[in-house]
Amino acid sequence: MIKEWDMLRVVACLSILLLHVSSWIISTVGKAPEHELYMFLRVSLCFATPTFIVLSILILANRYREQVPTGYWSSRLQFIFVPFLVWAFVDALIVESIYRKGLLVEKYIENVLFGGFTGWFVIIIMQLYVIFALMKHFKWSPAWFLPMCVLVSLIHHTVILLPYPLFEDNIHIMRLFFTGWLGYFALAYLIGMYYSQIAVFAKRYRIATIFLVLLSGVYLYIRIQLGHTEVYSRRLDLIPLVTSIVLFVIAWGQSIPYVAPIRIISKYSFVIYLIHWQVLRFSTDWFVEHFDNTLVRVPLLVLWTLCVSIILTKFISMFPFSKWIVGKIKSTDNKTKATISD
Repeated sequence: MIKEWDMLRVVACLSILLLHVSSWIISTVGKAPEHELYMFLRVSLCFATPTFIVLSILILANRYREQVPTGYWSSRLQFIFVPFLVWAFVDALIVESIYRKGLLVEKYIENVLFGGFTGWFVIIIMQLYVIFALMKHFKWSPAWFLPMCVLVSLIHHTVILLPYPLFEDNIHIMRLFFTGWLGYFALAYLIGMYYSQIAVFAKRYRIATIFLVLLSGVYLYIRIQLGHTEVYSRRLDLIPLVTSIVLFVIAWGQSIPYVAPIRIISKYSFVIYLIHWQVLRFSTDWFVEHFDNTLVRVPLLVLWTLCVSIILTKFISMFPFSKWIVGKIKSTDNKTKATISD
């Protein structure tokens, strides 16, 4: 496993955790801090989900240049999709136990089919896995297929903004269609195919990657000032930020020591994505009650949620059936990865 990939996974994982911690605190307190920087940070953190998706396709493109291997689907169904189904049920069960409306089946169906919980990104990744497999099977040339992906993605995001009830009433479902994420697929595929050259180039001009991140941040800030304050990951103005952060981590990650916290968080990142929402559900009230300062309770709640998620995952992984719940987590001295990156 290339260490920059693990570092990028850690950056995305911690960013989505920080975003959701802030969301739960806002929900519990009843209002967000009235500060422009706070809004900007929350919108910026939405880069995390697209980055995680980009990383998944990037690794596939880098590893499987000619065709997908035997077992391509069995491993992804067993160790990615089945854990998604399990935690979708856990979420539905917890919601039912809290609200007791007798809607367990309905909530589970909503979670699985319509992305009704934080694991919704798996639905998108599975669709992009299909696209990747089809591309390799039919030998579609990147020269025409990748530009078409970008075009389809732009059309998708243009169409869903039309003032029609079909789009306005189903915006939460529209986010799940792979067509809206094909632009990221194209970006990830190109980086994966030419990773060796890009890594060398990025490291040589790593100072420039800092300016790219700053410029993309300024662009996003201007968009927010113009009234685009929606906090979600489908924003097209996040594309420059996602791209620049990916290049930044690739450039600087080559020189950063591969320390244990990076390996550990990367190892458990997939399951952290799936279960951290439940930890926050039962923990946020206590932290809000005992810590008044946002600058104190936010990092403490992030650290608590991260540790609980890892410990819980480690405990579950001790059982023989754990691979159906937390995926196939592999561990070696310096090569640790979650199955979602295979």
